[in-house]
Amino acid sequence: MIQYASGGKETFKGKKVAISGSGNVAQYAALKVIELGGTVVSLSDSKGALIATDEAGFTPEIVENIAKLKVARKSLTDLRTDFRYIGGCRPWKEVGKIDVALPCATQNEVSGDEAQALIECGAKFIAEGSNMGCTQEAIDVFEAHRKEKKGESIWYGPGKAANAGGVAVSGLEMAQNSQRLKWTSEEVDEKLKGIMKACFENCLETAKEYITPAEGEFPSLVAGANVAGFKKVAAAMLDQGDWW
Repeated sequence: MIQYASGGKETFKGKKVAISGSGNVAQYAALKVIELGGTVVSLSDSKGALIATDEAGFTPEIVENIAKLKVARKSLTDLRTDFRYIGGCRPWKEVGKIDVALPCATQNEVSGDEAQALIECGAKFIAEGSNMGCTQEAIDVFEAHRKEKKGESIWYGPGKAANAGGVAVSGLEMAQNSQRLKWTSEEVDEKLKGIMKACFENCLETAKEYITPAEGEFPSLVAGANVAGFKKVAAAMLDQGDWW
C-alpha cells in the first residue's frame, strides 16, 4: 500500500505506527514494523492502551517481555517500563501524530469518531490485522475521505485481505508437511511476502476493473477485496458443479 501510494518512493522505514492488541497478531505485526524500519508507538490490551513516550518506541525486547506477560496471563500494567498506560481506552485517540494504524486486537475496535481521530492525527494507511476491526461507521469515514481527498487521503485495507497471512501460513504448513520438507523461518517469510503481494495486487486490479476510481483517487480496496472474494468463491462453486 505504502509503495503504491508513494509511487515506490516510500516504505515502512521512518513511519510511526500505532498498533492495538498485544497477542500474537499484534506482537508479530510490531516485530515486522520494527524489522522494516518503522517505529511502533502503541500496543494495548482489554484494560487499556500502552503508549510509547520516547522516539525509539517499542523495541523487540519490550515486545518479547509482553509476550512473556501474555503467557503468564498478566496485564500490560505489569510491564516494567516508562511508557504511559492509559486505562479504559484504545490507542487511536492517544497516540498523537502517526503514519500507519494497524488494529490487531478484536472486532469493532475502531469506531467512527476514532476513525476521524486517526485522520486528524495524520494517518495515511490503516490495515486490519484483526477480523472486522473497524465498524461500518469507521469504514464509511475512511472511504468518504478517500473519495474527497484522493491522493492525500487515508487508505483502508480490509481484514479479509490484510490479515490473510495467518491462513496463508497455515496453508504453507500443510504443504510443507505433505512434502516432508522443513522450511526455515526466512523461507516461510519470503513465501508469505509473495502471497500478500499477490493478494494486494488482486484487490487493487479488481477494484480498478469493477469500480473505476476518479482521477487521482486511490482504488477502493474494500470493493476490490469484496469482488475478488466473490469471484473466487463463485468460480470454485462452478468448478464443483454447485451452480444454479
